Amino acid sequence: MVDLALVLHMHQPDYVDPESGEAILPWVRLHASRAYYDVGRLLEAHPGARVHVNLVPSLLDQIEGYVEGRVRDRFLELSRKPAADLSQPDREQILRSFFMVDWETEIRPVARYWELLAKRGPDLSRVDLPRLAKAASVEELRDLQLLFNLAWTGFSLRAEEPILRALFEKGRGFDEDDKRAVLAAQERALRALLPLYRGLAERGTVELTATPHYHPILPLLVDSDCAREALPDRPMPERFAFPEDAREQLRLARESHARRFGAPPAGMWPAEGSVSWEAAAIFAGAGTRWIASDEGVLFRSLPAGSPRDLLYRPYRLETPAGEVAIVFRDRGLSDLIGFSYAKSPAAAAVQDLFGHLRAIGQGASGRERPLVSIVLDGENPWEHYPESGREFLHRLCEALEREEGGVTPILLRDRLARSPPTSTLQRLHAGSWIESSFRIWIGHAEDRAAWNALGEVRRLYDRARAEGASAAALDRARDQLLRAEGSDWFWWYGDDFQTDSAAEFDALFRGHLAAACRALGRPPPEAVRRPISEAARRQRAAAGAREPDALLHPVIDGRVSVHGEWAGAGLVPAAPSRGAMYQGEPPFSLFHYGFDLERLYFRLDPGAPVPAGLALALEWHAPSGQGEVRFPVRPGASRGEGGAVGEIALSDILEGKIPLSALGVGAGEKLWLAVRLLSGEVEVQRFPANGLLELEVPTRDFERIHWKV
Repeated sequence: MVDLALVLHMHQPDYVDPESGEAILPWVRLHASRAYYDVGRLLEAHPGARVHVNLVPSLLDQIEGYVEGRVRDRFLELSRKPAADLSQPDREQILRSFFMVDWETEIRPVARYWELLAKRGPDLSRVDLPRLAKAASVEELRDLQLLFNLAWTGFSLRAEEPILRALFEKGRGFDEDDKRAVLAAQERALRALLPLYRGLAERGTVELTATPHYHPILPLLVDSDCAREALPDRPMPERFAFPEDAREQLRLARESHARRFGAPPAGMWPAEGSVSWEAAAIFAGAGTRWIASDEGVLFRSLPAGSPRDLLYRPYRLETPAGEVAIVFRDRGLSDLIGFSYAKSPAAAAVQDLFGHLRAIGQGASGRERPLVSIVLDGENPWEHYPESGREFLHRLCEALEREEGGVTPILLRDRLARSPPTSTLQRLHAGSWIESSFRIWIGHAEDRAAWNALGEVRRLYDRARAEGASAAALDRARDQLLRAEGSDWFWWYGDDFQTDSAAEFDALFRGHLAAACRALGRPPPEAVRRPISEAARRQRAAAGAREPDALLHPVIDGRVSVHGEWAGAGLVPAAPSRGAMYQGEPPFSLFHYGFDLERLYFRLDPGAPVPAGLALALEWHAPSGQGEVRFPVRPGASRGEGGAVGEIALSDILEGKIPLSALGVGAGEKLWLAVRLLSGEVEVQRFPANGLLELEVPTRDFERIHWKV
């Protein structure tokens, strides 16, 4: 009925600081003992699932660097250091960074980890970190060192390592030997990864694909002005047009893949699904057989009003450099796995996915069997699933192996060899899988400043070459420039996405440019010497979040009944993304909250039409306990389901209130909460996007303390 091409994209940027040779962020090592290892072992156990795994060379370089001892990891060194020997800066860094894991799936279920987070406080902006670090006991710090690393082990490693299960049961009071055991398990996973994926490729049950070496937005390297096609009115940086860099990124990737897996990849996932006609010609000229992008790119390449079933077929691109096939991912199905199913029961989620696939097959109008492409991040989603996605992924692979509902998993290299594309695409829109544009990487003033800095150093390189710089100097500078062309630096510039590591990403990008200048014996230009990103210093203000500064007395009727009735409320804007992946328009744009002396009030402002059938779940945690209150989201007034206390009303806005007594908190006490919007059991939005919102119940002095003219 349907052929399914499932592509899991594995990627990390180059975290190695060009000055120190140290990996300043730990995500390669930590994902290696979780998602990368889990997926490899899973596919080994389910060869009939026939899945594509896209391995970015910059990730593989770092994995090899760890295995060969060439990569030093700042977080690993902090983890290895005996807790009794930690300096004050070490202590502060551990308290700042060793809660960087999904709080819902990995911290809240572990009593000791949750206790340590509560003691530090969820909101770093309200924490006296030096004081807490100085006061922390050796036992607390050692437990935190171990629990952070233990949380980043996945279901496969936990199943294979009895010591990991024993440490989960032990729960607290760990010793240095316990800590060394966890780090040794992580090292074993790192060493196993490349042989594991090489074996999968050799057996032919998995198709390994790649991305240009340092994950650049290839069309922007060819000619940054191609961004104008989707963004004609957006300011652009000084034109960056170095197609030779695009060809070099692709050449390096194909050579890397051949060295590690025996042959160049047949197919490639362009970074962020980014394509243009000129970039497609470069892929074709290098011998790539197929590439993939997003459905939005397809429908902007076809005549307006083209039917949706045109998505479910491969296309042929006939470029001056040769022919290449292209497929386009189903965005909705990809995002269901990437974002929504994490909060759903695994069996229901898999059943829902295959229901969508069957519907596509039943609705097909052509004679050719539909080809559905699902492409998604292969590492980040599983952090938000219970047990790192163990049950969901196993059920998914089992359903694929038995070809449930007539859904046949295929490898694109085989399908395209057997049935070459019969449809030719006459033009290819220049865009990515986000908004079918390159706005995320070039549309913000910070992005443009970064492109201008990159272009300035790239032109400096050309001048140095023309002036006779040595081959060795040019090679070193070229390497650093290629690293600086990666997409991730531009991803985190601007205010589209938020990260606690904005300063590190900015420093790495500018560090690569500075290293290129040093290799050429030239001083780095001013644009490289000064920070580009403001996010590290102004993150909370830039997000628009604020705390309550007045008591509230709103009427809960779904309207702003009285001017200023929500004045003084706290605010949390909707997150533009979930984790490191992009999600579409959320139903609500802003969350307001506050108190009078007896009740918690909350309000949600719609940012898009509110879908029918939603439920609102208010999850709360207090010193006396925890719980959840659910409300059906429908026009008019609603009480909490099951007779629970509290009420909401939906009309122009959604408003609600709950007595503080029902939450078990009193004046001056802490309360942590999250508001989740659910469709069935699928979470579609959350405030805050990650973790919990920390509140303090007001006392009678609250308004006097916050009084202002």
